Amino acid sequence: MSPETARQVSALIDRIQTQFHEGHRRALPELLAMAATVEARGIDDGLVDELRAIGNALEQHMFKEEMRLFPMMEQGGNTLIGLLIEDLHREHIAHEHAMDALRAHLCTLTEAHGTDLALHQLIRGLDDLACQLAQHIRAEDEELFPLFATPSSPGSPSTFNPPSPATSTT
Repeated sequence: MSPETARQVSALIDRIQTQFHEGHRRALPELLAMAATVEARGIDDGLVDELRAIGNALEQHMFKEEMRLFPMMEQGGNTLIGLLIEDLHREHIAHEHAMDALRAHLCTLTEAHGTDLALHQLIRGLDDLACQLAQHIRAEDEELFPLFATPSSPGSPSTFNPPSPATSTT
């Protein structure tokens, strides 16, 4: 890996950890508290558990990046990095699907409880988290992961072409 690429990788990893990982870790406890308030109002049961499951999956994913992927990348990668990147990309798709499902569920609740302030705060908070998560995924899939893609044939440029969510199997 060239010194310029190493600097680029280091800067991307730092941005992902400080902007996204730390941001998600700050947002999730607040969102769990909001979900608990919505549940306490009798609007819906299971929101806390659903959000906690998303948070746990996200935490496991970030831990895998911080403990395995990022150190591997900072050392220039190895022959197994492609498999780890593919695994993490599949998790990205699963995170997006889980967030979409939770957000859709919350939208159905607004039909009957459209004036509830706590519900609207939770929806806004989840929308913000979903936006941050989408930016996080784009930073990895479109900026970081391609730096470690292997050429598809001798002499061809390195590319990482993640399958679109519509064509992925998760």
